[in-house]
Amino acid sequence: MPGDVDVPREAQIVVIGGGVLGTSAAFHLAAAGQQNIVLLDRGPIAGGTTPFAAGQTAYLPANHGLLPFTTYCIDFFERFAEHTGYAIDFHQNGSLRIALTDQHLSGIDTRLEAAHAIGDAAERLTPQQAKELAPHLDVPDAKGILFAPRDGYIEPRSVAAGYAAGARDRGVTICTRTPVTGVEVVDGAVQAVQTAAGTIRTQWVVLAAGAWTRQFSQQLGLNIRAVPVRHQAFVTAPLRGVNASQPVVRIVDTQVYARPEAGGLLVGGYGYRPLSFDMDALPHRFEIPDLEADQIYYQQLMDAAIEAFPVLRDAGVIQERRGLPTITPDGQYLVSEVDQVQGLVIVSGCQVGGIWSSPGLGRIVADIVSGQDRLPAEAFKVDRFAHAYAHDTSLRSQCERVYACHYWDLY
Repeated sequence: MPGDVDVPREAQIVVIGGGVLGTSAAFHLAAAGQQNIVLLDRGPIAGGTTPFAAGQTAYLPANHGLLPFTTYCIDFFERFAEHTGYAIDFHQNGSLRIALTDQHLSGIDTRLEAAHAIGDAAERLTPQQAKELAPHLDVPDAKGILFAPRDGYIEPRSVAAGYAAGARDRGVTICTRTPVTGVEVVDGAVQAVQTAAGTIRTQWVVLAAGAWTRQFSQQLGLNIRAVPVRHQAFVTAPLRGVNASQPVVRIVDTQVYARPEAGGLLVGGYGYRPLSFDMDALPHRFEIPDLEADQIYYQQLMDAAIEAFPVLRDAGVIQERRGLPTITPDGQYLVSEVDQVQGLVIVSGCQVGGIWSSPGLGRIVADIVSGQDRLPAEAFKVDRFAHAYAHDTSLRSQCERVYACHYWDLY
């Protein structure tokens, strides 16, 4: 079915994907002065995995080389309305990163060093100080607790909607309910994008199709090293003592996170039965809400979370969330051009942090098209894997392994 907006027959840039990465790319391109931009999605804006995200920020990286990127992201979110013209629901309550054993203390130390490098007020807390901020938290024997005051969480739809509205105000044409059926390449260069509503001639294509990015790229003879891996979380009924101003909590050893949500707690985690997907093996009309729940995962997650939040033992679960974020073999983002197809920019590998990373990834897309170099992006090159993980089995196995140790700074 065609969308509500007529699809133009020509554009300078076509962005495929209306999730948080695609909308950020469209906004940043328009804000950088690019014109004649079209954003396409087969569904509504902020679809796919975006609305099911936890939306947590993490501006202090273990890899200090990422500081320019993470600083750009947190600065952008703090001034989102100033940048885009639209406000977002950003609860900047800080975050607690907790190491229960000596094994994971180095991650606390390196992030504290990152804070000092940018003059940030992050600090170590005692278990009692942490409990004062998050009343239901019970980790009396924790070896290290880092409080990062500029962190928080963001309502995911508000971010994608804000980008899209800001892009529209800057002249971007947004076509929803417009499936993309192919990308036409002639003599190694992008020529057009084919849609259910007609063909758009274009010089640039930005592929930000979320879980479907790998399938789109395979049609062009590319082997993009990023696969969707299932991530799940749950939301409890309201709990007495939970308040909207308490920080995000991350328990490194058990890889569990928790944050306030509608009077209860949103709880998620990593390392429990990781499962990657081949999107071609799913039904043609598959959408993220169709993703089947893994109840064993949820039970394992609940058991682990209860160790730090005993209140969960008697908490009722009112919502289950799940999505398919894209994971790369080295745990780093993918955003760059590709050698094989001139005019094609890939943006993928959100690492279960697409909301948080969206400002920086959108900025890099705009830099690529504009020929600028505002953010360092060499580590995010799509072709960095050379001939490694050329086969699906090895690629999916490695990406599942990366997902399974997401909090442990191994990659």
